[in-house]
Parts: sequence; structure tokens; C-alpha cells
Amino acid sequence: MNATPTPTALVTGGSRGIGAATSRELATRGYRVAVNYFSNREAADQVVKLIEADGGEAFAVQADVHDPAQAAELLERSAVDGRLDVLVCNAGARFTPTAVQTHAWDDFKTKVTDELASVYTLTQLALGVMNARGQGRIVYVSSAVADGPPAPGMAAHGTAKAALNTFARFVAHEAGPLGINVNVVAPGYVRTESSAQMPQELQRRLAENTPLGRVAEPEDVARAIAMLVGEEAGFVTGEVLTVDGGHGVARR
Repeated sequence: MNATPTPTALVTGGSRGIGAATSRELATRGYRVAVNYFSNREAADQVVKLIEADGGEAFAVQADVHDPAQAAELLERSAVDGRLDVLVCNAGARFTPTAVQTHAWDDFKTKVTDELASVYTLTQLALGVMNARGQGRIVYVSSAVADGPPAPGMAAHGTAKAALNTFARFVAHEAGPLGINVNVVAPGYVRTESSAQMPQELQRRLAENTPLGRVAEPEDVARAIAMLVGEEAGFVTGEVLTVDGGHGVARR
């Protein structure tokens, strides 16, 4: 009897924060995880070591997902034996909060373009690989900021993530007949290395204004992603799942 092949997941930006937590979470659920990184090989290797120490399978893959040629090579190297079951697009485009009045158009345009560039080629190629088996899962990591401004200076980030959400819905519509589910996870504030510089007082106020009484950890988002790629969400596609502990309820 042939053994069941190990399912494979690719997590972009998988070496830190939400990406690292997602890589580890999917590994605990039986996936062989391709941990994508851009420049920090040491961080990616550490994620792989932690996964292997827990009995899972993982390997690090370097690529700039914004570059079509590198994205194509990344997908080819990640799809072990031509199989890719899950694509988690977590690597986005960095930004500096800037008011619209002073935000140069070229910088604004770059943020929006890079956000979509980070997922576009990977989505196209993943659809082809997944279509060959008639099944697959794609999850994009967006942001609750797409629903409206939580603070000044977030127009470029919010617009880019809103565009990502809309793109995901169109992909879901086309991918559904192929047996591929496409969804979005939209976190609110998450305590990561990149957000560590936020003033403690602001973090405290965020926690106080969150019905669940705290800010999110990367593992909270990772578990939501794992839920969407699991069988429990087999009839869910084209949805944006907000993961913010209820913080956005007051804004609705």
C-alpha cells in the first residue's frame, strides 16, 4: 500500500512574526512547510529547527516575492513533487505612516503596487499547480485597517490592503470551480518584532478597547489561518476573517 503523501504548505514571509507562527502551526497539523524569507536566513533556519524539534518537516526558501521571476522559482522549489496544498501570502510591503497631504504619489503608488505584486505571480502559479489535483487552499494576510482608519497616516496601508481583499474575492470566484478555496485573514494590531516600537501606553489603550481584553499575538492569527485551510472551513471561500479580539466592533 502506498503511503499518503505529506501535504505541502508555502508561507511567504515565514521567518518572523505572523509568518513564523503560521509555519509552526501548519507543521503541527501535518504539513511540510516551505518557510520563505527575503534576507534573514538565520531567522528562517531557526523556524525550521523549531519545527523539526517538534517532529515536523520544513525547509527554508529564499526569494523576493515581489519579483515575478523569483516568485516563480520560489513556487517551483516549494511544490515538492509538483504538489502544493496550501499557499499563505503573508509577506507584504513595508510602509511608513504618512499623512495624505504630505505623502508623495510615487511612494503611495509603490505601497499599493508592491502589496499586489507580493501575491500576484504566486497566485497565478499556485492556481495551476492546485488545479492539477483539483484542490487547494490560498490565504492572504491583510489587515483590519482596510475597513477604515484607526489612526492618521494609514491611507496607503489601508488602501493597499483593501485592494488585496478585493483581489482575493475575484480569485475566489475563479478558483472555486477548480476546487480551490481562497480567503483572507485581517488582523488588527499584533504584537510582533515590527510592532514592538509602538508606545506601551498605546498598546495598553488598545488592549483596554478590545472586548477580549488584550492585543493579539502572532499565534492568534496563525490559528485562524490554520482553521481556514482545514477541512472545517471546506465550504468557506471569498471571506475576510477579522482577527482583532473584537476591537473593530465599535467602529461598525
